[in-house]
Amino acid sequence: MVILIINSGFSCKWNPFRSDPELYEPVTLEYWGVWDTPEQLQTLITDYTQSHPTVKVNYRNFRYEEYERKLLEAWADDRGPDVFAIPSTWLKSYKSRLVPMPDTHQIPIYELQGTLKKEQVTVLKTFRGLSANEVKNQYVSVVYDDVIMDGQVYGLPYYLDTLATFYNIDLLTQAGIAEPIDDFFDLVEQAPRLTKVTDSNRIIQSAVALGGTQNIPRFFDIFSSIMLQNGVEADGSHFDPLASRESATRLAQAFGFYTDFSRPGKASYSWNSEAEDALEMFANGRLAYFFGYSYHADQLRSRNLQFDWDIKNFPQTRGAQGTKYYADYWINVVAKKSKNTDAAWNFIQSTAAEDKVKIYLEANKRPTALRSLIDAQLEDYEIATFTSQVLTASNWYNGYNIALAEKYTREIIDDLVSGKMVMDKEGTVLELFVNKINQTYVPPSN
Repeated sequence: MVILIINSGFSCKWNPFRSDPELYEPVTLEYWGVWDTPEQLQTLITDYTQSHPTVKVNYRNFRYEEYERKLLEAWADDRGPDVFAIPSTWLKSYKSRLVPMPDTHQIPIYELQGTLKKEQVTVLKTFRGLSANEVKNQYVSVVYDDVIMDGQVYGLPYYLDTLATFYNIDLLTQAGIAEPIDDFFDLVEQAPRLTKVTDSNRIIQSAVALGGTQNIPRFFDIFSSIMLQNGVEADGSHFDPLASRESATRLAQAFGFYTDFSRPGKASYSWNSEAEDALEMFANGRLAYFFGYSYHADQLRSRNLQFDWDIKNFPQTRGAQGTKYYADYWINVVAKKSKNTDAAWNFIQSTAAEDKVKIYLEANKRPTALRSLIDAQLEDYEIATFTSQVLTASNWYNGYNIALAEKYTREIIDDLVSGKMVMDKEGTVLELFVNKINQTYVPPSN
């Protein structure tokens, strides 16, 4: 006897004689990540395993600093996770180590059957994977751009974060500033009124953490946002902002604008390498504007700050077309070396679905990557600002080594601020930067 059931777009088959016993064997999925704690994922995992009788999920989180090394060591020993989370910017470099979402996959689940007396039975169900077009329709644009490679789905996120503006209302009030910045022009105007510097150039109070690298969390993301707003982007194969004089000028302007905030004598001077960590300075009430993510908001709320503060959208470049925000998010993927790829993909697809991930997002105050949940999240004050930016969020880097790209960007910025390099008319600095970034666009030899 074969029963075929059509349910929510999925077909399911039940064979009570279990002609393929291997599909009913117990499976343990090893799931690795970084930022999510076991407690934060507990509801998702428990809900999944309760309806999938043959699957157990072991989640383990690592420190970011050790994560990639642990992955590589595990694979070298033919072990490691079935499912693991990686930053979206790692996906291209990890493609050869991953298996994309299959068109269909089979896994046993619990179902209630019967008319008069409902009984829970184990049913072998065939699930249909998401198509590229379904990802495009369900998720915000940047997710589609990142996770679809060669027409296949290589991963799915639970959430998508964006950079926003944290501001100290008390410092603005003391400086006679009625409203926080809307764009970067406002920031340049307000900076002299908010920054206080001693004769020895020690910053007592700062308008904004901009211009440096070492003591500014996620400086690369902030600088990338300015690049994006100035129309400096990359295509899939290389980074070529020097293709025209106009685009080269925009890149030079991005460097100039950013580094001016660390140049004594400039009207916007607000930062130097001697300043304390920007997040700490904001928490201590001595930084007017801090650019950060939703998890920074969680950290600040937990500290019970002794001043009035709020969050608004990341500033835009006045005169630029449209609004652009920087996307930061992690993607759940399946290792090619996994022996349980069907179960692994079923776990990712099931837990990332709207009805399941919604509970995770609400509990952890994370902005959604799903279009269908945006309107509801805009009613949640704690994450509304971050969610309001996801539709136009993007990133520019599309190479194979984001860590090296960040290192090269850091070196150029530091050398410009220190005076070791000067933005010359010949474009020597820009050419050096572009050449270094393009080195990271060369596919790895593995």
